[in-house]
Amino acid sequence: DGMITGEKKLLRAWALFLPGGIRLQGAHEYTPPSINITTVDIKTGAMDAPVAVDDGMEALTCSFKIYGYDVAMLTLLGLQAGLYSPEIVVRQAYQVGNATSGLVETLQGMITSITPDARPATSQAEASVTVEMSLSYYRQAVDGLETICIIPEEFVRRINGVNVLSDLKKIIRV
Repeated sequence: DGMITGEKKLLRAWALFLPGGIRLQGAHEYTPPSINITTVDIKTGAMDAPVAVDDGMEALTCSFKIYGYDVAMLTLLGLQAGLYSPEIVVRQAYQVGNATSGLVETLQGMITSITPDARPATSQAEASVTVEMSLSYYRQAVDGLETICIIPEEFVRRINGVNVLSDLKKIIRV
């Protein structure tokens, strides 16, 4: 799998692509979505302490920063899921000892904000915009193998190929 026990997997390069495979050349910072399970503490009369129970997931969001101002990005602002959802692909290359490994994330959803930086008096070329995105689809693959796929509206939370929601999905027929 390209991962050698005990060796560090170091990010060496990454690039962000807009719909149609157009590389967003000014992208210089990317924060992947945080995968968080929400829990409810359950305690019955026959329990000394509560236990946490899986109660779904927190909303998936990500953000990235772009040098300058990219007009192509503006056309994606506020587009509703269902009408058109931009597919953004982030390709990342890792060094693992003498080997390399690739991680690809596919992000779909709605761009919820485009926030320009304050305008500096010096280093003006570094002025950026921050783009925030609320995801309706997230997929991560390492060296071509899917590791995570989350599609909330389809009741899919697939981790290493197993949809942990599949039995529930069958019962409610979605």
